[in-house]
Amino acid sequence: MNIAILGAGNMGKAIIGGLKRAYGDDGRIVVWDEIAGALEGLGGAAESVEPCDWAASGFIPDAVIISVKPADVSELLGSIAPIIWERKLNFLTISVAAGVSTASICEKIGGNARVCRVMPNTPALIGEGLSAYSLSDNCTPEDERLVERIFGACGEVLSVPENLMDAVTGLSGSGPAFVYSFIEALAEGGVGAGLPYAAALDAAVQTVIGAARMVRVTSEHPSVLRSRVMSPGGTTVKGLQALERSAFKNAVMSAVTEAAAQSAKMGS
Repeated sequence: MNIAILGAGNMGKAIIGGLKRAYGDDGRIVVWDEIAGALEGLGGAAESVEPCDWAASGFIPDAVIISVKPADVSELLGSIAPIIWERKLNFLTISVAAGVSTASICEKIGGNARVCRVMPNTPALIGEGLSAYSLSDNCTPEDERLVERIFGACGEVLSVPENLMDAVTGLSGSGPAFVYSFIEALAEGGVGAGLPYAAALDAAVQTVIGAARMVRVTSEHPSVLRSRVMSPGGTTVKGLQALERSAFKNAVMSAVTEAAAQSAKMGS
């Protein structure tokens, strides 16, 4: 498959890395970024080709991925659309910009465009991401398979209605930052209890990895697994009581809902 990526930031590089790991040299990956330095570190994983030179280089994309900051999408489409979208090439347009709707993209590039909105997250950099996607009405089953091939190379994929994309953004898009904060706090708690910082951080990281894998592997509800760690009058109960005194669960829920609200605000 031939994939073009407009924007070589962290997510653009993550997608390139995932595609190369999964598919090697099957097809071509071309990348463009208005900042030349953004293309450093690709190590030959993708070709740097200006959109105006795609035709001359014999490149016909199956998908064009918009991988710039949400605030830059409108300007990008305004400057690049006449070069590539008006040529009526039969490709799928994919946007990974948070809060930017498929309708707003179609308005810029033409109402008949086939557009997919994707919300990946940063663990895609190591092939452990979650990418939720939503397709515009005129997309085909082949488009859906293509999206799942591309983002399946970066981790798990999940199809959701577009009206839930802001919720996904608040949960899995912003969620890694919340988890990093929890790991940091867990490690610092270990230091407070007497552990050296390096040992506390290693213990915190493995504890989070192990607990997450327990949920995945056993398919049991987190509350069931939590109950198995607790014993009457034990250490875990005391720790959980401390979390509840600080409204831990409410704080996490609020973090997700407020991040989702910000995504909706950005889109409007």
